[in-house]
Amino acid sequence: MDSAVGKEKKKRGKALALLFLVGAGLIVAAAFTAAFWMADEHHISSGWLFAAGAALIFFLVVGWGYRRKFRDPVFVSFFLAWTFIHLLVFLLVLAYLGFIWYLPITVLELWIVFTIAIWQFGPPPDKGIR
Repeated sequence: MDSAVGKEKKKRGKALALLFLVGAGLIVAAAFTAAFWMADEHHISSGWLFAAGAALIFFLVVGWGYRRKFRDPVFVSFFLAWTFIHLLVFLLVLAYLGFIWYLPITVLELWIVFTIAIWQFGPPPDKGIR
């Protein structure tokens, strides 16, 4: 779809989007570098940082579809338990089996718990990021 201004606006929009993408990548890299530096400074295991990163990504990706359900305390407790189970699967499978086994086991875990979530709370109200 063309903008009302013309093609020049579209080129500038792509360049600005690329600039924002690179900037976001640099911010994320700086944040994770600072987190690992602080963890090393305070003698915190890097496993805790990986778990926190996995929980954040899980919360953003899976929780986005159910974001309107977070007003219900029952759903919040279910989602916290789901996050804990996902982190246990993440850390234990990566520690003892490796990344090759992580993908199929995570797909199975997500399928089971998504099925339970749909049975208990219905399908996610949104169809994705808009």
